[in-house]
Amino acid sequence: MKKYILSKAEEIITQAEEPEYESISVRDFLMEFDYATKYLPRFLKVRSFALYMLFFKRAYYSIGSRKIKVKIAALGQNMLSNFGNPMSKDVVKRGINDLVKFGILEKLHRPGKINEYIVKLPSEIKAIKKLIKIEDRIEESIYGDSEDDILTDSKKRNDILKRDNYKCFYCLCELKAPDFYLNHIHPKADGGYDWKSNLVSSCRTCNTVKNADKVDTVLLNNLKKGLILNSEYLEQISKLDKLKAEYQQIKENIGNIP
Repeated sequence: MKKYILSKAEEIITQAEEPEYESISVRDFLMEFDYATKYLPRFLKVRSFALYMLFFKRAYYSIGSRKIKVKIAALGQNMLSNFGNPMSKDVVKRGINDLVKFGILEKLHRPGKINEYIVKLPSEIKAIKKLIKIEDRIEESIYGDSEDDILTDSKKRNDILKRDNYKCFYCLCELKAPDFYLNHIHPKADGGYDWKSNLVSSCRTCNTVKNADKVDTVLLNNLKKGLILNSEYLEQISKLDKLKAEYQQIKENIGNIP
């Protein structure tokens, strides 16, 4: 996800000269937008989250300054209440107070003058920093085999081969680098990702068969052919179930992967 966002930022920047901002670049804006939509709903009520996104857009997209002046009534005009009317000033104030309490918005003291706030970035908030670190750790250690290079990076390929005990996952024949294949448990055609937990080592023969069948089907067929013992079949199915569970857990941790 991060690589997609950053590559998109590079595309935007190369197509036109990047505007000068006081505190954030187009590249960082996209990263912070991702953090905001991914993590803030876990801590904020819907009303407060929607308000923050208005502040965020105004500060870092429209104006280019983290310090902005805002009319409470004007904010309410951009949001509907539960009754389908513009949100009242009192409701907007409560939402803003939630943001101030959470620490992502700082109200400047200006008696008798228009409200002025400092809009902080999601990555500045302690709770969000923690989630970002968790995601980075997941990317690094669990599926750090980035989608761009795991199928061609010899070290990452060999890590999977080592995990599979230098054997074909399907028939358990001995394998040596670099003469082996990597198969997807969840096919890429069905939205599968190039993550370690979604890849297994394969010999040439089983790789050819796998193109038409699921992993468990290939294992069962190899059992019927006498290529593997029943105990070996059960052990591989157990490993397969663990890989599937790990893969699903990663998807849930990332949160925004369909």
